Amino acid sequence: MTLDNILEEIKKAENIVVLTHETPDGDAIGSSLAMNLILQKLGKNVDVVITQFPKTFSFLPQAENVKNEIEIKTYDLAISVDCATLNRLDGKELFEKAKRKIVIDHHGSNTMYGEINYVNPVAPACCEILAGMLEYWDIDIDIDTGSCILTGIITDTGGFKHASVTAETFEFTAELLRKGVNVSDIY
Repeated sequence: MTLDNILEEIKKAENIVVLTHETPDGDAIGSSLAMNLILQKLGKNVDVVITQFPKTFSFLPQAENVKNEIEIKTYDLAISVDCATLNRLDGKELFEKAKRKIVIDHHGSNTMYGEINYVNPVAPACCEILAGMLEYWDIDIDIDTGSCILTGIITDTGGFKHASVTAETFEFTAELLRKGVNVSDIY
């Protein structure tokens, strides 16, 4: 299964770069920072590269560690989150040079530009996909990771008012609240 393949690639990699789309929104930022925290839990060396990081999201855990520029080097693995096409990817040179490439996204327009693509166009946010991945991998979502995930869900669902919101969206959100994620702080 694709999720097993993704975890296998992560485990094999030592140095990983996380990338997202240009002009990032809350789901792009939340997905990138959540992925960073997940990879750190798995003992990986991680760089998150976002050239234009919106200050609105500077309250999120690990925001201070985002790099806005980086010397082009070859990573063992590049993970693109919340980005439908290679042309929109911020830091696409890093993605192209990586030894292995994974795409995790929720856009129906995704062009499947990775070697491994995990795309769920029914999910209202990439962060919801990450929450499901962690559940599948049996990796606990702590408050920091949960705060990043909830940020992406809130922003991409328009505060839960878009038609893409499902019962599963509320179930993930309820679980994050039970873990101590503060929804009012994120709003």
